[in-house]
Amino acid sequence: MDHKEEPNYYAIIPANVRYDKRLIQGAKLLYGEITALSNQKGYCWASNNYFMKLYEVSRFTIQAWLKSLEDCGYINRQVIYKEGSKEIQARYIGITSYPSQEKLATPSKENLPVNNTSFNTTVNNTNNIKPLSGKPDPIPYGEIISYLNQVTGRTFHNVEAHKKLVRARWSEKATLSDFKRVIDNKSSEWLGTDMAKYLQPSTLFGNKFDQYLNQTNTVKQKGDSYGGIEF
Repeated sequence: MDHKEEPNYYAIIPANVRYDKRLIQGAKLLYGEITALSNQKGYCWASNNYFMKLYEVSRFTIQAWLKSLEDCGYINRQVIYKEGSKEIQARYIGITSYPSQEKLATPSKENLPVNNTSFNTTVNNTNNIKPLSGKPDPIPYGEIISYLNQVTGRTFHNVEAHKKLVRARWSEKATLSDFKRVIDNKSSEWLGTDMAKYLQPSTLFGNKFDQYLNQTNTVKQKGDSYGGIEF
């Protein structure tokens, strides 16, 4: 059965989720998307592929975000089988403590704030900041560090020491997708082990960058796994 969902206007991220230091930062955003997709029964049918395309991250990252939410007790995942068989019909994600449907109601246009100039101006001015040379820097330092933080749950800042490493690899023709692949490769290998402490810019973006990029034990595209079952 094909379940099609459209998100509500609002995504709900309650304070206990927003400020839970145990959660990977990206998991908090994903929680909001799950509430936006959830129907009146309090669960959504969206697949991991949907979330991967939405956030432009790997399957491993989405699995890590979902696991973080589940481990902290904010969601539960269940499998529905076709009647009389072991064939999977669907996987659904349930909100364990779901906000009232009144709060999920789509607001009328009359109730929406009219003046969003301040927000737009701030974003535009930030995006248009130029270095002293007068030319915009094409290297996406912020996006690379942000992706590293999302996958690992760390809080690295976009400081010059990290930029220097990124700049060196960029000068060697590395691309944004290369940086993300290195992060995915080593996170898949090191997260949950003693090597996790090396998931940092100085290690990942150093002289072994090309080796990490081309290693054979890259992220395995096994599909979503829950209870030993792939989706």
